[in-house]
Amino acid sequence: MNYFGVYHSDYSRGLSAACDAPCITKGRMTLCARGTASLGGVIAMARGRLRNREALIAALNAESGASPSQLVLAAYRRWGADYPRHVEGPVMTCVMDSDADALVLSRDRMGEQPVFYARTAKGAAFADHPDSLLKSAHVEPVADADGLRELFGLGPARTPGRTFYRDIRMLEPGCALLIRENRLRVDRYFEIEDAPHELDAAATIRRTRELLEAAVAEIAPLNPAVMLSGGLDSTALTALLNRDVRDLRSFSVDYLGNDRDFRPNAFRPEADAPYVKLAAGAFHTQHRAVTLDAATLARAMGRAMSLRGFPGMADIDASLLLLCQEIARFDRYVVSGECGDEVFGGYPWFTSDAPLDGFPWSGSLTLREGILRPEIREKLRLTEYVGDVFETRKRRADPGPAYPEEERRLRTMQRLCFEFFMPNLQERAVRMGEGAGVEVLTPLCDERLVRFVYNVPWSVKAMDGQEKGLFRAAVRDLLPEKLLRRKKSPYPKTCSPQFAQLTREMALRMVSDGDAPIFNYVDRDRVLEIAQSELNPADTPWFGQLMAGPQLLGYLWQVNRWMAERGVTVRL
Repeated sequence: MNYFGVYHSDYSRGLSAACDAPCITKGRMTLCARGTASLGGVIAMARGRLRNREALIAALNAESGASPSQLVLAAYRRWGADYPRHVEGPVMTCVMDSDADALVLSRDRMGEQPVFYARTAKGAAFADHPDSLLKSAHVEPVADADGLRELFGLGPARTPGRTFYRDIRMLEPGCALLIRENRLRVDRYFEIEDAPHELDAAATIRRTRELLEAAVAEIAPLNPAVMLSGGLDSTALTALLNRDVRDLRSFSVDYLGNDRDFRPNAFRPEADAPYVKLAAGAFHTQHRAVTLDAATLARAMGRAMSLRGFPGMADIDASLLLLCQEIARFDRYVVSGECGDEVFGGYPWFTSDAPLDGFPWSGSLTLREGILRPEIREKLRLTEYVGDVFETRKRRADPGPAYPEEERRLRTMQRLCFEFFMPNLQERAVRMGEGAGVEVLTPLCDERLVRFVYNVPWSVKAMDGQEKGLFRAAVRDLLPEKLLRRKKSPYPKTCSPQFAQLTREMALRMVSDGDAPIFNYVDRDRVLEIAQSELNPADTPWFGQLMAGPQLLGYLWQVNRWMAERGVTVRL
């Protein structure tokens, strides 16, 4: 793992298991990480990419060769605990000040860098991965009733700040954890705020293009490759990168037999392959198509779950991991179009006129409740819990009556999407890339772009009567018409009947295992019934647009493995 830290306790016995990085101790504080900076009683660390490095050097009169950690240390000395407001880019930071008995731990503004923490009997511990906290032997793998409610009612998404563990929290994007003299609080230093939009449509298109170009220019010096699906997001980024990156490499993912097995549906109207070929040809990329077989995909689901530290999106995670492993043979960085649908409104729920009365990506609550054992169902009351979470977060997301009714509904939906749906996909991208040894770059969630586009009226976001109309208008001159007008299609998943059979067999083995921990909470007969069904991929998804049929079984299999490997106990 990348880092592990403790505040106010003797954690020495758990450090070697939690993190293999060098450790620095100041008083009763210890930080294990590479590339730290230290001065007197203060230790500082930065992980990720510091976008405003040059501005910080100028503001702090720092040396031109200062490392990100050195700049964070200098920023703390200048601005104290308020320094995260001055740090930009996908970077988490930590300052431990033994002289002031203080800790500052910050997560980046859009949540690209994961930060977990736990309050303990004598202090606090934090890490970039939940397993590090468990391995330190100072946090127990315990889930409570709310943890199960999250796991089965919202999972693989989670309520902001929560995990499936009772005692492990996740720092929310744009937040800083502050501890002083053993008193803990969380402050929000950045938030996407509602604001008037005063530009006309033409100026809005120009400004959107400028922000897209700025986000891509910021990562172009890394000479990244690009994940190319032939969809609008990845194709537009390919076009922008192609101007600044020589011999641009592109990668796509497909599945053995998909040309035969693919069946269009409302979520995936067309196969990607023809569009990938068109885009790679249009921009003369050095393209490599990665074709995955069902058995390899099924085997990778366990490692994908371990990389997250939580049950995730089953083969949707595993396929990205395998794609990243192939990319890592050639490149250290790769650009993804992730977050484009959240920012520009590409998902079906943004074009539906259905009332906003629940999370549209969480699937059927009847299905989710129906897999639980009757006595667990009665204790958890998933529908009530999810409804309460939804109503609470909806009230917080609502911009208020100053906006017309439809604009208000869509702004609320978008903010909920930022808080619940997008973080799951960001976690997937970060963890699968990290596990393969490649960093996934997501310029479409650059906070400058997100903040601007959020406040563009939805009539302009959906200009020309098509989803993501603003995005299409901003890149119109870059893309061939067929690619520019392609209808939204999600991440490609396998349609292989062989994969469906493999997940069925995995589920049946789980059902036959008398010690499988999941069946303390899930109805064994109901899982057997699902496993013996047709596993129709057109069924109501468990989550998002992709997790139906085999992916539901894959998620339950990951839940069982997560519980078994970590010895998760549940205290209702």
